[in-house]
Amino acid sequence: MIDAGSPSPGKGTREMLPATTASHLVGAIYDCAIDPSRWPSTLGLLRKVLNFRTAVLGVNALPSGRPLIHATDGIPPEWLAAMPEYADDVIEQWGGVEKVQTYDPDVPHVLSWVRDRSLWENNRYFVDWGVPQGMIDVMAVILARDRSAIGTLSFGRHKDNGIITRHEVDIAGLFVPHLQRAVAISNLLDIKTVTASTVSSVLDTLSAAVFLVDANLAIVHANAAGETMLAACDLLSTQAGFLRLRSPGAAAALAAAAAGAKSDEGVLGKKGMGIPALRDDGTPHVLHVLPLRHGHLRPGLVPRAVAAIFVAPAALRPVPANAAVVALFGLTAAEAAVLDSTLLGRTNAETARALGIGVPTVKTHLHRIFEKTGTRRQSELVAVVSSLTLPLAD
Repeated sequence: MIDAGSPSPGKGTREMLPATTASHLVGAIYDCAIDPSRWPSTLGLLRKVLNFRTAVLGVNALPSGRPLIHATDGIPPEWLAAMPEYADDVIEQWGGVEKVQTYDPDVPHVLSWVRDRSLWENNRYFVDWGVPQGMIDVMAVILARDRSAIGTLSFGRHKDNGIITRHEVDIAGLFVPHLQRAVAISNLLDIKTVTASTVSSVLDTLSAAVFLVDANLAIVHANAAGETMLAACDLLSTQAGFLRLRSPGAAAALAAAAAGAKSDEGVLGKKGMGIPALRDDGTPHVLHVLPLRHGHLRPGLVPRAVAAIFVAPAALRPVPANAAVVALFGLTAAEAAVLDSTLLGRTNAETARALGIGVPTVKTHLHRIFEKTGTRRQSELVAVVSSLTLPLAD
């Protein structure tokens, strides 16, 4: 199977897109977390940048199937009205339910790359719905796939735009974590819109604890569930007005995300998305960080806050702790390899031999890992990784 893959090493959003375009798109995506009515216009921006004709975003609650988010752009009304009758054919086009569940949620997938065209060119949805509109291929992104919700974003390619290229897939890949974060937080809110005048009242209705903080994690506002959690000193607490987590790994990951939310939300990636932590009763929870300083809508909600932190029960089987560190702190592939080797108890010399690199290079990677995780020595790094280990969910 040919995978859509991920962006080339060292290639950032600004090298693929003008900085203003990238920043505008990321800001628009995060605004949608607060106001889902903005999704159609944001999808329009995305598909035009990526050179696609149509865009469809759908997120449904599990197990009820209740629609949480549904938005489209670029589809004529008559074709939009016909889409529901092809729901099963869309899944079949991608190989069926079991096949779809194997697709990596962190990268875009191109239909013609993951399945031979002969397997879907006679699909009813493609023949009756796609071909008459001039569609030749599809790129899809998994936005949610856990016990609480399932969601995807798909882009339809028109014949006039030519074949889908690696360049476009790489650009789309840069927006995947931002899209997933926006959807995850929007699902927790489960509302139509939030305005500056209603933000406090809306947050107080949530069962999830929410904290609005500045770049140093000083609490600007906590909703009712958050105040209850603080009073119990369960999972987190407050010290001189600052939010504190007991888990050193979660605390370091949260600090890194808050700093990123203040400076440049476009490079957040997976920082602050699904930070794992345990409550006193052993229940696994995750923290999601929504940046608030950029975009058109969010800066006006709570001007002193740079981020909103949502605390909710973990709905997905936790990833291994070392993989969580790589994602939450933005480690490179080389740094991840050194981390894995270090966690096996190897010395720098042993790591150098195992990875085929020099000891000075190992030390350089370790120094960068220490900087990113806020640690100073290997024992502290091991403690951070260990604290991010959660029990497996059923």
